[in-house]
Amino acid sequence: MTDNSTDASSSIETFSLTPDFQVDFTAYAPLHTFRGWTNKGVEARMDIDFENLTIIRAKAVAQVSCFDTGDKLKNLAMMEYIRWKKIPEASLEMTEAEEFTNLPLSFTIIRKDQGIKVDLAFKWSFKAYGLKAPQLLFLKVRDIVDIKGTGFLQPVP
Repeated sequence: MTDNSTDASSSIETFSLTPDFQVDFTAYAPLHTFRGWTNKGVEARMDIDFENLTIIRAKAVAQVSCFDTGDKLKNLAMMEYIRWKKIPEASLEMTEAEEFTNLPLSFTIIRKDQGIKVDLAFKWSFKAYGLKAPQLLFLKVRDIVDIKGTGFLQPVP
């Protein structure tokens, strides 16, 4: 990730994710629920203007090979499906968020000590990225995947 630290004289503060985080996902198939998680291989930075209560920029990058389902065969199938050797990371970047309306996103930021605690939950769609949901025979995974994350971000010096 590139370092875009902000000018120290402004009211914008930059934070970086600490190693104490967890990201979980849940996908739904007709006969079972498919769950996974990671607590490694993720970097995140956030620029916040606390004076104006605005997220100026947020970026997260995840190494897809770090996601785990607890089942080696499911992990292998998941990695092959998302072509992790060709596309080893998934990233998300948001710029200038002032207000969200009608989005399947829940995002909480709490100032804690010198840093911030972040909890988020959102829905991810295969279709939105031009992908077909995975399937086994005629059993197709639902298009929407639930993703939740929690972590602590510390100030960037």
